[in-house]
Amino acid sequence: MDRKKGYGRPGHNAPRVARLWRLFDTVSARMMLIILFSAGPIAVIGGLQAWNSYRHTLAAPAFRADMAVSRIDLEIRHDVDHVSALLLSVSHMSLDEPGIARTLQLAQSLTGHFYRQMALLDDRGMIQVAVDSGRPLPLPAQVPDDDLPRFSGDVRIRPLVIAGPNPGGYSYIRITVPTAIADSEGNIVRKGFLTAIMPVVWSRHHLQIGDPRLDFIQQDGAIEAWIVGRNHDIAPLCDDCWQPGAPPPQVIRWIRSMPSDLSNTRRTFSVGDAAYAYGPVEGGVAALTVTRRNSAETHALIMFAVWLFVIVALLAFGLAGVAQSANILLVAPLRRLTSSVGLWQSGGGVFDAHASWAMPTEIRRLAHAFTQATRSLTRHEQRLARASVRQELLMKEVHHRVKNNLQIVASLLNLQVSRIRQPEAREEFAQARDRVRALATLHRYLYAEGELFSLSMEHFATELCGQIFQAAGEDRDGRIVLSVSAEKLALEPDQAVPLALIITEIVTNAIKYAFPDGRRGTITVRLNQVDARQARLEIADDGIGLAQGRLRATVDRTGIGMQLIRGFARQLGGTLTIVEEGGTRYILPFPLKGGDAAAAAPG
Repeated sequence: MDRKKGYGRPGHNAPRVARLWRLFDTVSARMMLIILFSAGPIAVIGGLQAWNSYRHTLAAPAFRADMAVSRIDLEIRHDVDHVSALLLSVSHMSLDEPGIARTLQLAQSLTGHFYRQMALLDDRGMIQVAVDSGRPLPLPAQVPDDDLPRFSGDVRIRPLVIAGPNPGGYSYIRITVPTAIADSEGNIVRKGFLTAIMPVVWSRHHLQIGDPRLDFIQQDGAIEAWIVGRNHDIAPLCDDCWQPGAPPPQVIRWIRSMPSDLSNTRRTFSVGDAAYAYGPVEGGVAALTVTRRNSAETHALIMFAVWLFVIVALLAFGLAGVAQSANILLVAPLRRLTSSVGLWQSGGGVFDAHASWAMPTEIRRLAHAFTQATRSLTRHEQRLARASVRQELLMKEVHHRVKNNLQIVASLLNLQVSRIRQPEAREEFAQARDRVRALATLHRYLYAEGELFSLSMEHFATELCGQIFQAAGEDRDGRIVLSVSAEKLALEPDQAVPLALIITEIVTNAIKYAFPDGRRGTITVRLNQVDARQARLEIADDGIGLAQGRLRATVDRTGIGMQLIRGFARQLGGTLTIVEEGGTRYILPFPLKGGDAAAAAPG
C-alpha cells in the first residue's frame, strides 16, 4: 500500500480519475459538460422514443407478415368449419345412397367446385359414391381406420398424404363425419361416413368481392403467400391467380432449417426491406408470407435519419456556440486578467486588467478587486524593499564595525606580544592574535562581497592561509611551500567561522611543529564539495608527523589547539580523522547546511 502518495490500494484509480478530470480543466469544457448533463436526460428520453419508433417501423413488415400467417390459418380453419358443417347437415338428412349422391353433387355445384372430392363411405371406409371437381386425385379406395369418426357428431380432420407426386404441388385436408344411410322409405338401413377432400389453397373464382382473402392473391399486393408442405416444398397460396415468384435462396435455406414438427414454430426473417413470416396453419402444413416496407415506413425511416442528423448537428452547433461564447465572454477576459497579473508579477508596472463593458459584471468586479489588491501589495513591496535596503546597509555596517573592532583587538594583541618576554606566553598571545585576524578576515569578506548570508570559500581560504604564513614570518614559496585549492563553495557564516578557525589552527601547528630545524616541506589545503549535501576539508603536510612524545608534550603544555580543532569539527557536524603517513593529514568531511540548496558562489 502506497501511503507516501496519499492514497492506498482502495483508491488506486485516483490518478486515472485525476487525468480524466484534467480533460475538463477549461471553462468551455466544463460549460459543455454542464449543458450535456442538463440536456442529456431530455436527449436520452427523446432518443429512446425515436429509437423505439424506429424499431417499430423496422419491425412493422415482420409484424404484418406474422399477422398474415395468422389470417391464413384463421381462413383455412373457417373453410374447414364450413365443410364440416355442410357434411354434418347432409348426415342428418336420412337419405339413401342416390339421395346422398345428388345432395353432394348439388353442394359441389353451389360452392363452385371448391372441394376436390366429396364421397360416401360404407362402415369400413370403402368409397361407395364419389363426386369430384373434374380433377380426380389418386386416392386409395379405402379410408384408413384411424381417420374414421368413432361416434355420432364426431368430425375427423386429417392432413391427406397422397402416394406418388403431389398433384399441383398442393396439400390437402380430409374431413370425415359419420352418417346414416336410409332406404327409399326413409328407414335407416346401415351406417356410413361422409368425407370431403379440400385443398389448402384458395381459388379466385369462389371468392366474393370484398373478401379479405383477396389481399393475398392480388398482383403487386401488400402481401404474398405460399404454402409449405411437410417436405418443405413450396407452392403459391392461390391456384388460379397471379403466381408470386419463388422466395430468395436465403429464405429457402432458412425454411429448410426449420424442424419438421410445426406445432410450435412461428419465426420471422428479414431480407432487405422485405420481412418473411413462417408458421403452422390448419392441415398440418405451414404458411410463408412476405410483406415489404411501404412508402410511409420508408419515409419515416428517412425522416428518422434526417432528424437524427439535424439533432446531432444542432447539438454540435450549440456546443460549439457555447464554447465560442464562453471563450469570448469568460475565457478571453480571464486570460487578459491572468496576463495582467503575470506582467505585474514580473515587474512590468502597475496592474491593469483592461476592464471593459463587454466583460461580465463578476469579472469586472474581480479585475477591480485585483487592481486594489495589487496597488496595496505594490505599496507594501516598496516599503519592504526600502526596509530591506536599510537592513542590508545596517548589516554591512555591523560587519564593517566588527571587522574593524577585530582588527583593533588583533593589533592590541600584536603589541602585547612584542612586550612579553616568556616564549610560552608570547606564543599563546600570537595564537590568539591569529584567531582574531581569521575572524576579522571573514567579516571583511562578508562586507566586501555583499553576501551577508553566505561566503565564497575560494578566495577566502587562499587569503586566510597566506595571512597565517605572513604572521608566522614565512614566505609561502620559500622554505615551506603553501598549496591551497578551494572550490567555489558557498558556506553560511555559521559554518564559515568554525571552518576558518580549524584551518587557522591546523596550518599554524603545521608551520610550528612539522618542519623543525629549517626542514623544507609543503602544506596542502584542499576544500571541495563532495555532493549536494556534503563538503570535505583536507590539510596535509610532509613534515615529521605527530610523534607520540611531541604530542604528549603539547597536550601537557596547553592542549587547547587540538581541543579547538575537535570542538569546531563537532560544531560543523563532521568527524575529524588524523592520518600519520609520510607526514600528517587531517581529513574532515562535514554536511552542508541547506542540503540541495548549497550551491557554488558566483565567480
